[in-house]
Amino acid sequence: MTLTRTLPAALLSFMLIFAASCSKSAQNSDVDAEDVYARRVVLMAQIDSLQNLLTQVDAELQRLDTNSNKSAVTVYRSMRGQFEHYVEIFGTLEADKNADITPETQGTIINILVREGQEVKKGALLVELDASVLANNIKEAETQLEFARTVFQKQKRLWEQKIGSELQYLESKNAVDNLESRLRTLRSQFDQTRIRAPFDGRVDEVFARIGQLASPQMPLLRLVNLKNVYLNADVSERYIRQITEGSKARLEFPSLRDTVLTTVTQTGSVINPANRTFRVVFRLENSNEYFKPNLMANVYILDYVNDSVVSIPNRMIQQDPQGNDYVYIALPADDSDEIAIVERRPVTVGLTYAGRTEILDGIMHGDLVVDKGSRSIKSDQRVRVSEIIESASNE
Repeated sequence: MTLTRTLPAALLSFMLIFAASCSKSAQNSDVDAEDVYARRVVLMAQIDSLQNLLTQVDAELQRLDTNSNKSAVTVYRSMRGQFEHYVEIFGTLEADKNADITPETQGTIINILVREGQEVKKGALLVELDASVLANNIKEAETQLEFARTVFQKQKRLWEQKIGSELQYLESKNAVDNLESRLRTLRSQFDQTRIRAPFDGRVDEVFARIGQLASPQMPLLRLVNLKNVYLNADVSERYIRQITEGSKARLEFPSLRDTVLTTVTQTGSVINPANRTFRVVFRLENSNEYFKPNLMANVYILDYVNDSVVSIPNRMIQQDPQGNDYVYIALPADDSDEIAIVERRPVTVGLTYAGRTEILDGIMHGDLVVDKGSRSIKSDQRVRVSEIIESASNE
């Protein structure tokens, strides 16, 4: 307080000297240059003296300000809670019934009985191929079979009466059998020219055109049933023990802005040697046909959960040159609720997910972990706590 009282006296002395000097100059206009220079020297000395006093006052104020030389930090109050870790992969939707319909035989397309978007039932006729030659062969075979049956009936009656030879009887019977077999083959070939729906579904796209020559290598149309769909994804073999049938999962469809909570329906029994992964499948209901085949999804499969553990944001954890993890803990000081002493504390970390790290050892429930400002402090330093974050679970 002595310095603060000295400052006004010095200023008053300076003002009196300056006023007297100016008055003397005003009363005596004949003062020579040496006197003026001498007065200037006196005034400069006074200025230097005042500047030194001002510096001392600022230093004293700095010392008396208890917060000016302390780093400001924010702290996070650690809490025990559930920590979950998810495996993140990509998946693709597929439909149980999604087929390109192709003919079993070659032939000219003479009729297309469906249009794109049409709903059809299993067995419905979709496309007809030219079968005029087969139709004529069937009629011919039917006529021959009718004649062969008549001959066989006569030979049979004669044989029963012990008339004629056994050879004649067997030849007539064989002729009937051969013609019946040929007729069945012709009718089967004729049916192959009539392409029918293998299941209930919707005609998604028609590729065929009337007059084209169809062949087994050329799809005629695409038939889709979207009532039941499933999602395929490939998971690294390192998770083969953690991810099994029934594992919880979250499927996010960015294109649809939709999320589905489900479980793993099936896991593959073989490791793909090309990428060292195994297949997981998720069955999905699609009664409104909302999901489409080949739709991409972000897949999050729960592979680890700890029901009671401390977890903190990753940014709070630091490493020393030896690779040891540590954090700074704020311990309340005795003199003020806002002033704390920081302690460097080693920690044992577990898994990391979504910007948070599981702390297995080193932090207790309720500890104040230094967040912002932790990179510019050191152990045993007194700091000023500007904010206490009670929860960082949403970070």
